Amino acid sequence: MKYSYFTLAIMIPLLCQCGGYDSHFLSETEYIPVFSEDSCRYIDDNDEQLFAEPYTEASLFYDDMALVCNESDNKWGYIDDNGKLLFPAVYTGATIFHENRAWVVRPDEAPCAIDTKGRLQLTLTRASKVMIFCEGMAAFAQKKENRERWGFIDKTGNTIIKPVYKEVKPFSQGVAAVKNEEGLWGYIDNQGVERIPARFRSAESFSKRQQAVVASKESGKFQIIGITGDTLATIECQELVSDGEIFRIKKTDKWGWCDKQGKIIIAPRFDDSNAFGTYGLAPVKINGKWGYINRKGDWKIKRQFSEAFPFFDKLALVRTGTVYGFIDKNGHFQINPQYDRVSADYIHQALGTGSIFTTIESDHARYK
Repeated sequence: MKYSYFTLAIMIPLLCQCGGYDSHFLSETEYIPVFSEDSCRYIDDNDEQLFAEPYTEASLFYDDMALVCNESDNKWGYIDDNGKLLFPAVYTGATIFHENRAWVVRPDEAPCAIDTKGRLQLTLTRASKVMIFCEGMAAFAQKKENRERWGFIDKTGNTIIKPVYKEVKPFSQGVAAVKNEEGLWGYIDNQGVERIPARFRSAESFSKRQQAVVASKESGKFQIIGITGDTLATIECQELVSDGEIFRIKKTDKWGWCDKQGKIIIAPRFDDSNAFGTYGLAPVKINGKWGYINRKGDWKIKRQFSEAFPFFDKLALVRTGTVYGFIDKNGHFQINPQYDRVSADYIHQALGTGSIFTTIESDHARYK
């Protein structure tokens, strides 16, 4: 897969999410990949450099390995925390390791699964795309006459659920969200049995609280449902997004927060917002500038940034002008703004959406 390089105003693609809440959703990171002066540097939270290499993209560390892309040939490989290549950078596409497996693609070949020793486990010769394993199942797509449909395999490579869905999300809490031919979302179990009928315009994966936000067929209405499909609340709004125990809500083009019954707890008055992160602080935007509020809606870090992301571990990524730095919980720069960009993987983790490197495409000419 030729990954496209994301700007920091990220749009999160559906198929790059692994909607479970397991090991590829990180709560902390020891090293941060940042980019400047045509190189990638892994730094700690004191801006001490671990090493620097000419990578065009790089992940955080998963299972003590990071995924990197060489500037010279756009090939992907895996490094340890000393920057040493563990597996050669020979792949046109690769995912992070998850559940002791990663998907890799060599030039002109189909996706292969390798283990943490680099040993080949299986090859999906007819797959056009494949996602990392979640709860022992990997979603894969097959393309026929420009029509792509998704199904699931187990770790032996056996097709458990045939590729009949227009879109899917990975398994989480024992079920996966799937989109049928009519464009409606529902949920199936790991045998392909429908557990929640397809009746939603959109559907989140279930959180560890066994709740998910879904959009009703009727425009402007969202529901919070339980794992059995029972409706816990119906809320009228423009958008509704899970944010831990509460929910970000958009009404009259402004963002705020509500509880699981739909009761407003922070009035929608912000032009934009991101999730509450570490320290219970959330980035919010008014009139082009970002700052941070607490869970009562009070300003804790004044509006001053061109772009701001949730606190992840001890720091929050912010942009001033054209460069990026990191602030502490008091709004003071822990790492001065100096970097041209920061790893898209780091940003996805800060946003609470897990790793960005969870899906690859076949490089076989037949399935490109």
